[in-house]
Amino acid sequence: MPYSGVKIRVMSRDSDRKPPRSSVPGVFNWGLVRKALRAAEEGVYCWNIASGEIYYTEQCIRMMGLPVQEFAPNIFTAPELTIHEEDRQYFINTVQRYLDRPTSAPMRLEVRLLNQRSRGWRWIRVNGLVEQRRDKKAVQLVGVWVDITRRKMTDMHAMEDRDLFRNLINYLPDNIYYKNRESRFVMANEATARKMGVRTPSDLIGCKDTHFFSDDTTAIARQEELEIMQTGKPITNRIHKESWKDGESSWCKLSKFPWYAADGSIKGIVGISSDVTELVETQQRYRRMAEQLDQRNRALEKEISLAREIQQALQSQRIPNREWKDEESKVHRMARFHHMYLPCTGVAGDCFEVFPVGDSGVGMLICDVMGHGVRAALIAAMLRGLLEQFVSLADTPGLFLSNLNRQLWSIFERAHLTMFTTACYVYLDLQKRRLTLSTAGHPAPIILGADGRAFQPLMRRSPALGLLENAPFRETDIPLEDGMKLMLFTDGLPEAHNPEGDEFGVPRIIEFLQQNSPQNIKEMLDFSLAGMHRFTQNPGQDDDICLLGLEFVEQKPGL
Repeated sequence: MPYSGVKIRVMSRDSDRKPPRSSVPGVFNWGLVRKALRAAEEGVYCWNIASGEIYYTEQCIRMMGLPVQEFAPNIFTAPELTIHEEDRQYFINTVQRYLDRPTSAPMRLEVRLLNQRSRGWRWIRVNGLVEQRRDKKAVQLVGVWVDITRRKMTDMHAMEDRDLFRNLINYLPDNIYYKNRESRFVMANEATARKMGVRTPSDLIGCKDTHFFSDDTTAIARQEELEIMQTGKPITNRIHKESWKDGESSWCKLSKFPWYAADGSIKGIVGISSDVTELVETQQRYRRMAEQLDQRNRALEKEISLAREIQQALQSQRIPNREWKDEESKVHRMARFHHMYLPCTGVAGDCFEVFPVGDSGVGMLICDVMGHGVRAALIAAMLRGLLEQFVSLADTPGLFLSNLNRQLWSIFERAHLTMFTTACYVYLDLQKRRLTLSTAGHPAPIILGADGRAFQPLMRRSPALGLLENAPFRETDIPLEDGMKLMLFTDGLPEAHNPEGDEFGVPRIIEFLQQNSPQNIKEMLDFSLAGMHRFTQNPGQDDDICLLGLEFVEQKPGL
């Protein structure tokens, strides 16, 4: 046999036979070979295919977790004792294919080897060369084992890290991408693929900006990236206008950084961007609106009628019903709305909004801005714009008002204004049959039950919006009943006074409603306003009045 070594073990028998020495003195020194084999990290094996005997060096035996004095199993003839079940068929097929059609190139494969002592697994690379007879039949397979466990585990950890990184960037809503020195995409997340209009991030690989953007936008981007790669200086949080090939345009907040290789050289750039088109366009709309209102304020006497028309146009003329139906139980629930908006001057500081939330919810907000006239109307218009930023929080009234309050406080702080607005927000979920309220210095709504009893729920009132940056806003839940009606109102209704100076007040509103038993939400608002006029003996009004009503209806099969 060509290998024996020190204490080489075979599965069938022990052998210390040595290969024949060379007849030329000094050509072959078996002692030196034995030392070299013991010093090597690789294990050497020799498998006699005909007899089934296999010879291992000590390193092979230790990789199997066996003492050198014990017999070791033959991994080629007994792979079920040594090779991991997931690698076993691959191992058998690869070895057999090599023996059937041997080539001058060595056989190489990587498998998990069982450690007989710990019953754990080690990764080894098995290399081999075949010895053939004249008839090309394989007689021996000789080769080495290399323990690659550390490298394999490192590769696996690196692959796991790559998967974690890929999962992270794919779940982020921002566009994240890498470009090489030619400004070609080499990696991108799914958000970037969606933005560019391709099916998967892989479809972006190798593309340039010229595939998607106009020549002007592409030229600007390329110049920026060249400067980053030349200077190493990043671009951070720059608002950038993008012109697309189809003529459309968008806005993004853009950051670009140098992409460094392991040796410190710059391989390209890393880009992170987020779409801020809606925000920029909203800011532009607000800026234009503020400029228009400022101009009108200088000539208020001449343009007050025009301001009134604008404000009336911003208010909803008709609020559509909100419906939800359970297809399985056939339960049909509906929210009906009615409102009255009566400014006492040309423009008012009262406002309201009703908007859908999700598939089955609806949000109702009523506000009363401090003061009257153009300034109060301007704050009311600004409130409508702020609502768009917090629609995602609309199913949590306390959190919704808290964010609205912080934004309003920030605006007043920058403008050095002492202003505030009271507000009451109601969230109704038809599917969950849930009604949740929160107030900010505003009176609680009046509720008219299906039994005709009217009442005002007890609610812990919080400060008005815009006064304290971190004011808390608490929530109150109210059970929904079929036929229940709810009316939100501004202080122009309860604070209306008669000639003697007495206020109409919420208790009189409740008493008047219970006496007249309104049948629907429109009647509830009409009766409330009629009761105020009867009490004040005045067909007009001294303050802005805003009434917003909701009626809940539930229909069940067979009813």
